Amino acid sequence: MAKSRLPAFLLDHPGLGSLGNVEVPRLKLLQASSPELAQFENAREGEFWHSLLGRSIGASIRICPVFINWCFILWRPREAGGGILARADDSKHWIPADTEFTVKLKSGDEVTWRTGRTVTASGLNKRGSYNPNDPNSPPAATRLYSVVCSFPDHQNWPPAVITLQRRSEKAASKLIDQLKVLRAPSFGVILELSSFKDESPSGEFNNYAFELYGPVEDKPFYEENSRQYRFFIEHGLKVKDLESAQED
Repeated sequence: MAKSRLPAFLLDHPGLGSLGNVEVPRLKLLQASSPELAQFENAREGEFWHSLLGRSIGASIRICPVFINWCFILWRPREAGGGILARADDSKHWIPADTEFTVKLKSGDEVTWRTGRTVTASGLNKRGSYNPNDPNSPPAATRLYSVVCSFPDHQNWPPAVITLQRRSEKAASKLIDQLKVLRAPSFGVILELSSFKDESPSGEFNNYAFELYGPVEDKPFYEENSRQYRFFIEHGLKVKDLESAQED
């Protein structure tokens, strides 16, 4: 460019023209074990962390759910090194398919998981599949919801994605139920996102809460949300550093 200073209106949405080559950063709810607490002075347990901005954005913030999808992830147990063994991004077909993985569980049992061609055929989404020796064990495959968020009060921030799984799956289901009853598209709705202390058999943790705030009334912001929605529909969603979601 001939001029080094950009007009103010060009600074409103930096980088959005190059979404095609960008993995969407994560919006993480920090837990007591989150590595960010040791890495950054401004990181606080129970607050949300924008991974691209590299900063805490507090324990509550207004968001727009621009795009929502879900998939299945087959995680290697953390005690065996962690990481993604297989994934079904369309929630139906495993990649890799028809592949066996032998893993050692925390219980000491050594089990074999086979992906099969589809999630349904593999049975890895059914209760008892994590440890075939224990019919009460959870599913081996984890249902993971991804919610791409824009920020009505900070429209210059890049979008970020919330990943909801396991103990936060109920929050995802509630969010989807809330959005289903509305006549507006999800990217035209503003939500209040907050954290709260929750309990599980393994102890206390921070969980997600979504409450309806109202419709988007800023038309240019709505149109930008719509453009991003169409992009994800056409190209799919790539989450930056998805493997770190296992620690959530």
